[in-house]
Amino acid sequence: MGKLHGKSVLLGVGIGVILTALVGLVFSLGYRPEMNEDKVKELARGYGMVELKDVKAPLRIEIKKDDTVAHIAKKLVEKGLIQDEVSFQIKIVNRNLKEHIKTGVFEFNGDESEDAIIEIITQ
Repeated sequence: MGKLHGKSVLLGVGIGVILTALVGLVFSLGYRPEMNEDKVKELARGYGMVELKDVKAPLRIEIKKDDTVAHIAKKLVEKGLIQDEVSFQIKIVNRNLKEHIKTGVFEFNGDESEDAIIEIITQ
């Protein structure tokens, strides 16, 4: 077996790169992604993203005297104000705020954190 010459190796690598680029170009010529603006918006809504015109303010939650923490958490999830009922309930119980929840109608703009919501309904 003979010695490898630098020029031969370089030529072989260059030809390989060019052939790979040509094959990639040929395979990508007819490809069109099945995405359009409507499809992207639909997928975004599935991930919880909304357009500014879709945001309606204010979101109102009524808390009655006999509402349990679980029932309040369910209302908040239904309105899209919190993601997880159990996490909300645990925070209320761990902070000993179960008895401090106020009754009435509360308004939210939709971007409050769980902690901010807890503070609003227990003030």
